[in-house]
Amino acid sequence: MIFVDSSGFVSLVSHGDEFYKDAVMWWRLNEKKVNLLISNLVVMETLGWVRHHLGKKRAVELGDYILSGEGVGIERVTRSDETKAWDLFVKVDGRGVSMVDCTSVILMKRLGVERIFSFDQDFSDLGFQVVP
Repeated sequence: MIFVDSSGFVSLVSHGDEFYKDAVMWWRLNEKKVNLLISNLVVMETLGWVRHHLGKKRAVELGDYILSGEGVGIERVTRSDETKAWDLFVKVDGRGVSMVDCTSVILMKRLGVERIFSFDQDFSDLGFQVVP
C-alpha cells in the first residue's frame, strides 16, 4: 500500500510543475498495480490547492476521480489521529511540515504504510520511503 500526498496529486495534474513528468510516469506504472490510499484531509488540501491554482473545473475533475474510489481508497483521520498529529506537529522542527502532513504520518503509522507518493522530502526525514 502507498499513501498519496497532496504534492503527488498536485504534480500529477499541474503540467507546469517541475515534477509533472516524473509524477505521470510513476502514476501510469503503478496506479493499477498497488493499493493507493489518501486521507480525507489530504483530499481537502489537494482540491483546495488545485481550485486556487488551476481552477474549479480541474478541481472537480480530480475530486470526481478521487471520491469515486476507483483508483484511490480514502481513510478518515480519527480524533485520536488528530491528537497524536498535534503532538507531532509541536515536536517536529521541519519548516515544511504542516498539520495535515502530521496527520498523514500518524495515519500511515496506524495502518502500517511505509511508502508515500510525494515530492515532499520531509516525509523521508520522518522515516518513510518517498516515491517516485
